[in-house]
Amino acid sequence: MDEAWTRMRSAYEIAYRAMLSGDPEPFKALWSHDTDISLYGALGGMERGWDEVRPRYDWVSKAMVAEGTRIENVHTEIGGDVAVAVDLEHMVRVVGGKRIPRTLRVTHCYRREGGEWRIFHRHGDE
Repeated sequence: MDEAWTRMRSAYEIAYRAMLSGDPEPFKALWSHDTDISLYGALGGMERGWDEVRPRYDWVSKAMVAEGTRIENVHTEIGGDVAVAVDLEHMVRVVGGKRIPRTLRVTHCYRREGGEWRIFHRHGDE
């Protein structure tokens, strides 16, 4: 795996924890900002293009609080300038003071932009 990929995956884990603690900016920074990106979110909805995806993560960072986040990579495939990672995102969601274990099944699609990997699609569900 190349250095840029290692940086991306490390940044993804840190940024995802930040978002679930209320700060969506690091996670949004990992995304391509093009009009052809897409998000099929675990909390419902489908967004296309950066103008729709960006505010969705602002909303998620306020709507979902979790702790104990652990990302388990199930499979990664890299071919040229495109990569797909299949992960399980384990967490304990805090809702109304209750701690609820939750695992999301997540697929991220990445592409190289300017020599760095950027997310261009995410599909997450329980």
